Amino acid sequence: MADTVLLRIYDIVGGPVWASMDDGQKVFDKITTAFKAGRSVALSFANHKNMISAFLNASVGQLYGGDYEYDFLEKNLAFIDIDEDDLALLRRTIDNAKRYFSNRQAYDQAWRDAVEDDEE
Repeated sequence: MADTVLLRIYDIVGGPVWASMDDGQKVFDKITTAFKAGRSVALSFANHKNMISAFLNASVGQLYGGDYEYDFLEKNLAFIDIDEDDLALLRRTIDNAKRYFSNRQAYDQAWRDAVEDDEE
């Protein structure tokens, strides 16, 4: 992919607080639209005040769910304007997504088992 589009999370979400999964889904949708159009993405984290992992799971984590190869994402998705603390949170989100999606059935079963134990 030769052409890169700059996606500013602040503009997509409409403000500096990035805490909802719905807002994360908006970002995810913009990223996948760009990929489908044959474009790479530079995702800007500029101008935020608060960001939580649920937002990152929805916006970036689900990219690792199988529609895209890891190599494709490494080559076509860049993270810019991000400080070290937020980058660490983003990397944890990506690592967790890779682990989850590589063995989704076992993780889902473990969750169901834990919920059943709590209900007893």
